[in-house]
Amino acid sequence: MSRTEFSSKFKKSMSVFQLAVEGQMDLDMQHPKTYKKLMKFYQEQGVEFYDDPTDDYELVLECLREDLRDCGVLV
Repeated sequence: MSRTEFSSKFKKSMSVFQLAVEGQMDLDMQHPKTYKKLMKFYQEQGVEFYDDPTDDYELVLECLREDLRDCGVLV
């Protein structure tokens, strides 16, 4: 997946994503529309989810953490 694609698609949500990855907020509860868009994005990138909300959330956070590192948002 392209860093540019991720960062251009979600540039307004980077600070929210950072808080979620750091465990300071629950993305699925506090920003459900953004979370659904993020899940759809990862599904389109070929990520296979478990159909279990808890496991799916953890998988999204793992993918998100990696993308934020690639974009230079996380170190």
